Amino acid sequence: MLFMIQHTHDYSTCHTHHPEKGQVFSDTLANLGDHGVKVHKMYGNRLEHTLFVICEADSMEQLDTAFDPILEMGQYTITPVMERK
Repeated sequence: MLFMIQHTHDYSTCHTHHPEKGQVFSDTLANLGDHGVKVHKMYGNRLEHTLFVICEADSMEQLDTAFDPILEMGQYTITPVMERK
């Protein structure tokens, strides 16, 4: 299944101001494949503190496990999507 994940946080909780959290966030995204999540694209809007991840996983449970280390670092909207042909 394809998913569009939108992560947001605000200025006060931005990972830029918390280097240790920023490293955990970056490492988690870099290791999504270890949990069977294939990342197709990642896009960010720094001014809005928003990250978009287009990824593929067999189940929601895989996403939950893969993103577990950073679930408390912002809000997540996870939407199943499909390619329109």
